[in-house]
Amino acid sequence: MMSACRTNVTVAEDSHTLQNWKQAVEMRNSERYELAYHYYSIALSSATSEAGIVQLKKEMEDMQRVIKSVR
Repeated sequence: MMSACRTNVTVAEDSHTLQNWKQAVEMRNSERYELAYHYYSIALSSATSEAGIVQLKKEMEDMQRVIKSVR
């Protein structure tokens, strides 16, 4: 199970995708937003499930808004 933002999401993804997703969440929680966005994009590139792709895109959009507001 992947915890993302305020939502818990269960997705069937390979370990590479989940590892990068987890890294993205850790970077986001550490307020390293651009690095988080980078890890989200890597996770998205290897995501295979529709649920995972949709959730990653949503989280990337959220990161884009945060990055824009911080600048």
